[in-house]
Amino acid sequence: MKSDLFNWFRSHDLINNKTDETDHGRRDFLRTGCSCCATLALTPAAGVMLAAAGRAEAAATGTTLKVGHLPAGCVSHVLLAKKRGMFAKAGLKVDLVQFNGPADNIRALVAGELQMMHNPWTTTMAAYAEGSKDLRIIGGSGLAGIELVARKGSVANVNEFIGKAGKKLRVGTLRLDTLELVAHGVMSQNGVSYDDYDMTFFPSMVGMGEALINGSVDVCTLAQPYAEMVVKESGGIYLADSNDVWGPEAPDCVITSTEGFMKSEGAMATDYMAVLKASAESFYNDFDAALDDLQPLYGVPREILAIALKRQSPDPLLNAAGVSGIRKGVKYLIELGYFKTNIADEVLSLGHQPV
Repeated sequence: MKSDLFNWFRSHDLINNKTDETDHGRRDFLRTGCSCCATLALTPAAGVMLAAAGRAEAAATGTTLKVGHLPAGCVSHVLLAKKRGMFAKAGLKVDLVQFNGPADNIRALVAGELQMMHNPWTTTMAAYAEGSKDLRIIGGSGLAGIELVARKGSVANVNEFIGKAGKKLRVGTLRLDTLELVAHGVMSQNGVSYDDYDMTFFPSMVGMGEALINGSVDVCTLAQPYAEMVVKESGGIYLADSNDVWGPEAPDCVITSTEGFMKSEGAMATDYMAVLKASAESFYNDFDAALDDLQPLYGVPREILAIALKRQSPDPLLNAAGVSGIRKGVKYLIELGYFKTNIADEVLSLGHQPV
C-alpha cells in the first residue's frame, strides 16, 4: 500500500505516469512543466491566510508588486514574509500569484502580467535563448534539493552508476531542467553520456518517482520533498545532488524580472529582496517557529515539510558561488545541445541585490 503522502500527492493531482521519449527542445520545454512545481502544493487555507496578510499591506503607498511563484519549497521565505506581515512593515504592497507550472509563470512575466517571478533558472535561460531578451535573473530563491536517486537493488553509489554504463541501466529525467543537469552532470563528470544508458524523458517529476518505485526505471532525478518520500517508499538511495554537480551552493529557483522593470523600479526590487533576506535569516535562526507558520500554508505533515525545507532551503541572494554554479550549469546545457554559447552573464543582473 502506498504511503499517506503518496496519496496526498495523488489527491492534489500531482502524479503523472506518462513518459515521453521524444527529443524536446527549448520550445517544448516552455510548453510543459518541470521539477519544483510538483514538490509541494499550497492549501486552500493558505489563500485565506495570505489574503489577510495582504490587507495589512493595503495602506502602503506606491505600486503593487505582482510576483509569480510555484507551489514549491523554494519560496518558503517568501510565504513566511507574507504570513508575518514583513512586506507591510517595509511599506511594500506585494501580490503573490501562484502558478502550477514554470511555463505559465514565465509566460505571465513576459506578457507583462507580473513584475517578478520565482522559477527555476533553466526556464529563464530557455526563454531568453528563444528571444525574450528583456529577461534578467536579479536574485536567488531556493538552494539545492535536486537529487539523483537509485532504486533499491540497482546501484548503491556513483561509482556503481558509472560502472553500469553500456549495460542498459534505465535512467529517467526531464528535458532542459535543473533535474536534467543532475543526471547529465554526473555522467559528464565521469566521462559517460546518455548513449551509455537506457534513457526515458518524462513530462513530470512525480511520474518518475512512481516509475522508480514500480521498477520501470533504475535511477532518476527528483526534487525535494518528493525525493525523500520516494526514497522512503522504495528503500532507494541518494547517489548525488545539485551541490555535487553545479555547487557547492547550487541555486535551483531564482528571481527573474525584466530589464525594463528594473530600470524604472529597481529600488522597489531591492526593497523586496531585502525583506526576503530578513525572512530567510529568521527562517534559519528559528526553524521550528518558521515551520509553525509554514505548515498550515503547505498542508503537508510537519515531519515531511521539515525534511523538505532543510534540503531545499531559502537562498534569497545569489553570491559568487551561486553565479559560478549557474555558469557551470549552462555549460552542461551547451553539452546537451540546447545552447551554442554560455549566456549566463547576459541574463544575470545582480546589481540591485541588497547589501
